[in-house]
Amino acid sequence: MKKIFLITLGTTVLLLNSFVLYAQSLNLDKYHFKPKETINVQFKAGVGFASNAWIGIVPAYIAHGSETENDKYDLSYQYLNNKSSGILTFTAPEKPGLYDFRMHNTDRSGKEVAHITFVVLGKNDPSLSLDKTVFNPNEEIEVHFKSTLGFASNAWVGIIPSNVAHGSEAENDKYDLAYQYLQNKASGTLMFKAPVNVGKYDFRMHDTDNNGKEVAYVSFEVK
Repeated sequence: MKKIFLITLGTTVLLLNSFVLYAQSLNLDKYHFKPKETINVQFKAGVGFASNAWIGIVPAYIAHGSETENDKYDLSYQYLNNKSSGILTFTAPEKPGLYDFRMHNTDRSGKEVAHITFVVLGKNDPSLSLDKTVFNPNEEIEVHFKSTLGFASNAWVGIIPSNVAHGSEAENDKYDLAYQYLQNKASGTLMFKAPVNVGKYDFRMHDTDNNGKEVAYVSFEVK
């Protein structure tokens, strides 16, 4: 009997069967967009997907996993039509906030198989930015931030593994590798050190350290 192993890495699921490797994934060229801005989504689909496998925009706070549940909340979607890879063009939602592109293996009681999160910015929304996005282990990182009036003094920015679901401050707080409080500053630069382990990470900003919400993020990689 052939042995089949499933390995989950962030937004990618790898299927090992007789040493043949398949993967499904979603990628974006950037992660912050203006309302109604064009977004190009690069996708790789898995083997055995139905012709009505689909990718849709779903608010990031919706629980992951169920295609049926995601289907209730999607703001727009496109079918893959048996394509194994390619680029789909979407329009960013009008309302600022955190959203996901989520991929599903069928439109009939299927399952979510990959996702990637992006931000739709408002005029005065908080933001995070980096001068570069690839770092060596323990390398110093300058994180530029813009905050918003009304944030608590314990609003914070932390390093979170990219595979942790976005949205909940309490959830992010369980996984942060390092953090700093903004201390009522409207803007500035924070100094961090890159994690020791290679991988994909985010800097994520939160409006308070007391059951708050994630309000901005920027991704980077340690190689």
